[in-house]
Amino acid sequence: MTNRLNLKQLDAFRAVMVSGSTAEAAALLNISQPAVSRSLQNFETAVEYELFLRRNGRLVPTREAEMLFDELDQLYHSFDHISNIMKNIRPAGYGHIQIVASTPMAQRFLPDVFALFQETHPNVSISLRIVVKREAKKWLDSQQFDLALLSLPIEYPVASTVQLASVYASCVLPRGHPLARKDVIHAADLADYPYISIAPDTLLRSRVDRAFQSLGIERKKMLLETQSSASICQMVGAGMGVSVVDPFNAVAFQNANIVVRPFEPRLRFDYGLAFPVNRESTQLAKSFVTLVKDHLREFLVENPWAADEKES
Repeated sequence: MTNRLNLKQLDAFRAVMVSGSTAEAAALLNISQPAVSRSLQNFETAVEYELFLRRNGRLVPTREAEMLFDELDQLYHSFDHISNIMKNIRPAGYGHIQIVASTPMAQRFLPDVFALFQETHPNVSISLRIVVKREAKKWLDSQQFDLALLSLPIEYPVASTVQLASVYASCVLPRGHPLARKDVIHAADLADYPYISIAPDTLLRSRVDRAFQSLGIERKKMLLETQSSASICQMVGAGMGVSVVDPFNAVAFQNANIVVRPFEPRLRFDYGLAFPVNRESTQLAKSFVTLVKDHLREFLVENPWAADEKES
């Protein structure tokens, strides 16, 4: 590098990556648009490679910019974590919990736990980082969390992990669908109906695809794909197709014009807790874990078909 980097350049780069334009970045940073553009130009000069392609008045990030942003985002997350620690070294009753969670737990399970937690801890703030399977190791390695709720297995010390539960994927159907008359939906039942898939880079997608492939069943109408089970359930409720999702989202949306049925073959998903390796869990984190376990126990009692036998 020919020039030293400075924080203004990093702030400008990150703001453009987050917002998508120099005008929006300027509004985020409360500076002028020309100032953002100058900082970007100086940043590119300093790193000695192109970060954005200029196309039709738009900035398109290069692959190098995407890679740099991934690392920089984690650095800024570290700053936020330290800031929260400093602000929340306060008398009992105050504090902050930083949670990392896999998408199924974060979308439809944890919000209820957050609500219960804040009833008894109204002055405690919560940060939630939602991660897909491939990102989990990076966040675990960073140790910048108080508690992680993730799909297992994970690469992490056994002494710092606890298995929560094993649950099974569910079939979701539009209310009034011909298959809703069945008590259990088999993979072959779904072959001829429009099927809504989750994104390819997820554990759910790989498990579901493998199940159909191992049985030699082709889903002939795979016309829709989205990034979350919650979105899938909304599309199913709108009558756009059928799908197989995690039971947390399935149950949460069953009053939204969808029907939930057990799916065969049984697709098992294990979930667990991970704790920081080299520091004691805070009392706040322990209280939160108690609520997580209690709420999960209630979920499995109310929906025994979704649980492994030893969990129900």
